Amino acid sequence: MFLQKTSYRLLTLFILVSFNLISQKEVRLNDLSACAVLHSNETVEEARKAAVFNVKLVALQEAGISELITSNQFFDVKKGSSTDKDTYYEATFADLKGEISKFDVISYNQTVGETGEVNVCVKANVSVVKFDAEPKDRINLLVEGVDSRYKNGDPISMKITSPKSAYYWVFLIDGEGNYSLLYPQNIQQPNLLASNQAVSLPDKSVYWNVNTTQKQGEKNSLLLVSYPENAAINPAQITDFNSWAAWYNQLNYTSRSKQIKNFLIFNP
Repeated sequence: MFLQKTSYRLLTLFILVSFNLISQKEVRLNDLSACAVLHSNETVEEARKAAVFNVKLVALQEAGISELITSNQFFDVKKGSSTDKDTYYEATFADLKGEISKFDVISYNQTVGETGEVNVCVKANVSVVKFDAEPKDRINLLVEGVDSRYKNGDPISMKITSPKSAYYWVFLIDGEGNYSLLYPQNIQQPNLLASNQAVSLPDKSVYWNVNTTQKQGEKNSLLLVSYPENAAINPAQITDFNSWAAWYNQLNYTSRSKQIKNFLIFNP
């Protein structure tokens, strides 16, 4: 969860992919299923996220995309010690020759395996786009100042630099997969980066604080998109992955770029 404050009002912005259909082929895959083992040290929700990750892998493979998918890691705080723990939405941010363009969960269920393990399974409808052209004009932003861990209530800020002139957008993704547009919030906020000219966010009129009510902490992400041209966006319409992807689909694949910054909000 993320708090943005101004001198006029308090905005609670809930914090996670992807796809211009020009020169691309979209494959719709219905009733795909995958499971994940529910380990004794994790919650059902964590196992569900693992199952979702697995069914996305199945969708990419069914669509003929089998490139290596890399994994990011968060730092979980448990009884005062830090341990690495994989997250389960990395596939949507991997640099593949195709991406998930829509994802709809049909149902979850639990089964017991032959050796007594509990499996958490998901059934979903998934759309995948396959790219026909290689990216050639992508502008990758340099993002500095985002830490991997924040204490509940801490301020958060960043500095963004671009090697070329580019427009940019910053999205917030919370632990439940809610998406929101963090910047720009309106047309008065400039989102054009001049070449090699650093921009600091937020500006002096606004300050951002991380916030969570979860005792075990909350995993959040900042998703940054850059593109050579400006693109209209309605902040009120960005609420989840599918609504974000519908906007992202408008951008030409060969020129758009995205990157993610993961962080954990913890309670001391």
